Amino acid sequence: MSTEFLYDIGQKTGPAPVIKKLGALRLGMEQTPVLFCGQPVMVESMVADEVCPDQYIRCRNLQTGAISEPFGIHYYFASAFVTEKTLYVFATSTLDDRPMTMYQTDNAEAWHDPRGGHTVRMFRTQDLIHWTEKDIITCPDRRLWNTSVCRGDGCYMMAIEVSGMDGQSDIPQIGVGFTTFFARSNDMENWECLPDDASYTAARYNACPALRYANGWYYMICLEALPCARYAPYIYRTRNFYDWQVGFHNPIMMWSDEDRTPAPGSSFTPEQLTLLQTGLNINCSDIDLLEQEGKTHIYYANGDQMTYSFLCEAVYDGPMTQFLEHFFR
Repeated sequence: MSTEFLYDIGQKTGPAPVIKKLGALRLGMEQTPVLFCGQPVMVESMVADEVCPDQYIRCRNLQTGAISEPFGIHYYFASAFVTEKTLYVFATSTLDDRPMTMYQTDNAEAWHDPRGGHTVRMFRTQDLIHWTEKDIITCPDRRLWNTSVCRGDGCYMMAIEVSGMDGQSDIPQIGVGFTTFFARSNDMENWECLPDDASYTAARYNACPALRYANGWYYMICLEALPCARYAPYIYRTRNFYDWQVGFHNPIMMWSDEDRTPAPGSSFTPEQLTLLQTGLNINCSDIDLLEQEGKTHIYYANGDQMTYSFLCEAVYDGPMTQFLEHFFR
């Protein structure tokens, strides 16, 4: 039975980390930034479009704007990790071949999201052109969504967002909406799921994890559902994936009108700009982090959790380890 940190009466803390929002970059979400061959690359999960009639993955060079050819057809919720000169991408399969209707608002009864299948597949490249791939985790009784990978204490760890089939499950560790489970690997190639008790948390909605490791702690940022249909990211940490601490400064971000501002250098059509500035914004979700030149870049999605989202950027003026530890001081 896992424990969860409870604040003491009269708990003393320092100031919250200062996060500066930079604005919206473009339509989309479910994207992971990495440094690959010395350049920042965004690994992007894409819905069906004019490039490909099915969900797919691609890589965008954030310096040059160059975009790779599509790969991972029928896969989504891509995360990424770089070791030496190899880029690893992890993505989950689609559940079925029915078309996605989650962004259509004219027929709510027909709403369908085929993402969240039963398999995590690994894609590997050294040049963004040639890829090898293999299935690494399969769970027939669960739907698998977002993943996140980090290098930990002598191994690699993966966080996996999980739900039951059709939102229901007889697995006690799967709670409201989504729960995060974990897997371990010594070589990035072969993965073993931790026992179900090593999960977080069946007590609350807990989605789209971002997992990092620093100074003996695994830090995880997940989306929590707040009252009245609002969503915000919280940060937690653990040494063993059974006992958890909740950061003092939570939520780490909240939705705001800054999410409606175009970021410097971004470009939107008039229709996109109208949506950005008038769409219901109740959300700061799907956070991912990139340390570059001594700063921590925070990418997240705004929107209404149902019909639209824009990728937004924020920055913390300091290295990632400092950023993570700051929430527990």
